[in-house]
Amino acid sequence: MNILLVSPRSSEKKPPIGFRIPQLALQILSALVPKEDSLEVIDEQLDEVDFNKEYDLVGISIMTATAKRGYYIARRFREKGSKVVFGGIHASVLPEESIQYGDAVLIGEAEGVWPTIIEDAKNGRLKKFYYAPPFDLNYAPLPRRDIGLDRSILGYRWPGIYTTRGCPYRCEFCSVSDIYGSEIRHLPIPLVLDDIKHSRAKLFLFLDDNVIADPRYAKSLFQALAPLKIEWGGQSTISIALDKELLKLCHKSGCQGLFIGLESVSRKSMRKFRKTFKTIKETEDAVKRVQDAGILFHPSFVFGLDDDTEAVFDDTLKFLYRNRITTATFNILTPYPGTRLYQRLKREDRIITEDWNLYNHSTVVFRPKNMSAQKLAENYFQLKKEFYSWSNTAHRLFNLNGIAHCGLAQFFYALFNNIAGHKTLVDSYNGIKLLKSIF
Repeated sequence: MNILLVSPRSSEKKPPIGFRIPQLALQILSALVPKEDSLEVIDEQLDEVDFNKEYDLVGISIMTATAKRGYYIARRFREKGSKVVFGGIHASVLPEESIQYGDAVLIGEAEGVWPTIIEDAKNGRLKKFYYAPPFDLNYAPLPRRDIGLDRSILGYRWPGIYTTRGCPYRCEFCSVSDIYGSEIRHLPIPLVLDDIKHSRAKLFLFLDDNVIADPRYAKSLFQALAPLKIEWGGQSTISIALDKELLKLCHKSGCQGLFIGLESVSRKSMRKFRKTFKTIKETEDAVKRVQDAGILFHPSFVFGLDDDTEAVFDDTLKFLYRNRITTATFNILTPYPGTRLYQRLKREDRIITEDWNLYNHSTVVFRPKNMSAQKLAENYFQLKKEFYSWSNTAHRLFNLNGIAHCGLAQFFYALFNNIAGHKTLVDSYNGIKLLKSIF
């Protein structure tokens, strides 16, 4: 059987060369394809899909922003007689939508049912829906690292690694706990080490939603990583600052920087998010502890929350400058389907558009409470423009505590803000144009 696995991009054209988050799902699925079958893998961030080729089975992994492109790819191949299976978080939360464009939908984690789907496709008995419960990570396959997705400067300079799945928190704007469960599951540490060794790399991006979700497991993991002399960046909660031993082991294991969701500097919003620290002073002390440990602190902020006024933008910039934060991610609140936020805003008739291409963290797709949608977009754009102006960026890079972090700072900047082609700035302009056309 000829099989194609595709991770679509979010637009018709391939984006410019730059840093990108590795698509680990394709490598995991590839490891489960029988050796006797022919396999091709296309990540549209790197390569073009050749619609002239013929495949028996096409698997397409979609997120909300890539769903429309995924549906287009499916149509092209179905016209040629291919069977198309959708998976990924968007297909999992909207299977009834996805099945309109494909032959089957995989709902949930793929490892437990992907081999069955391949077998059913071979025997002509493909079902419409395959429901996959949380997978036992003790039996997790090692991702294939030989399928051409890690391509130095042309692709992913930092191979993706994961160590846990699941999240005990139920943030209104997130669907992770609904897809992966609220119980934290661990990949056995020997499997993590094997994956790292097989990748033959020294720089890694840990893709866990929270790499310290289980502090006891994290400490054991970090101790096991230390002898490998690797460097890595990942995501964490700010609670890591409360555990001196965990923080020390994290840095010793090779951690150079952490992406940490602060979400907001508004006291009301901080309380609603149930953050570890309830005051700005406590948060700033935590930031300093992480930075003093030798780890780059990369915060993420969300704008457009119900308690936000236009003052939140200046307050955020002051916070960043006051704490000498080098890089940060800025997001417009996005009500992804499958989240409680989407359901609430839908009930309140505050959703502006369901054009999934615009669900990209950079476009306003709902009506905020305390400012107009256009003001939210304009303020968001101005904040990014100021913080990431060339002069301000150069100033922050040259004032890092330790020149070794300069490369990492540039990495986080590029990775989480899509510096290539100034994509986020273009998204902001497009968002403002959309709002003007609506109102």
